[in-house]
Amino acid sequence: MFSYKPSRRAFVTHLAALAGASALLPDVSLAGVAPEPGDEPEAWLKALAGKHRQLFHAHDKWTKGIEYSIRYKTAYPTEYGVNPNDVNAVLAAHGKTGATTYVDAAWEKYGFGKMFDVKDPKTKDTATRNVYYAGDDENPGIREALAAGVVVLSCRTALRGIASELADQKKFGSKEEIERDLTASLIPGVVLVPAMIIAVGRAQEQHCTYVYTG
Repeated sequence: MFSYKPSRRAFVTHLAALAGASALLPDVSLAGVAPEPGDEPEAWLKALAGKHRQLFHAHDKWTKGIEYSIRYKTAYPTEYGVNPNDVNAVLAAHGKTGATTYVDAAWEKYGFGKMFDVKDPKTKDTATRNVYYAGDDENPGIREALAAGVVVLSCRTALRGIASELADQKKFGSKEEIERDLTASLIPGVVLVPAMIIAVGRAQEQHCTYVYTG
């Protein structure tokens, strides 16, 4: 549990500042990085133009990566008096936590609650919705992470693995059909990367520090 929880006023103030600063993000490659042809940084990497950059790698613990990335993005400007545009936070939702990046309809259709053994805190039954999407200041979700300006990544390799497992059930269509549906079922604003283990490395090449959140 965190000892620091920003007030709602501080959180809203940060979002307002972020909205004004976001228009100033330059679309440039970072100094010192000379990508080979075909290896140029992707758009989400180019947008990491702040002086302070940190990636939070979530794998098994559902909410820690969400919480840590938001705290970094919102607390850094507040505590150190820097412009929010100078702080970049990236959430790499890897392993089972990648399921947090899908809309409710996908959770219900494909039974992610049963697949990942997730209970709905409201009904106490197996979740039929993404219980990690919407939260609040005290217990934030993916919605709050995106609103705070956190870059949220989801893994295409993991998506393909889920599609393969679901295709074996013979009731959702072919693996290719499920892949297309899952891709379309990502929460708007989430970035789908080819392979998370590569994305983590590429972010570090762009001078992101690394935190494993479990």
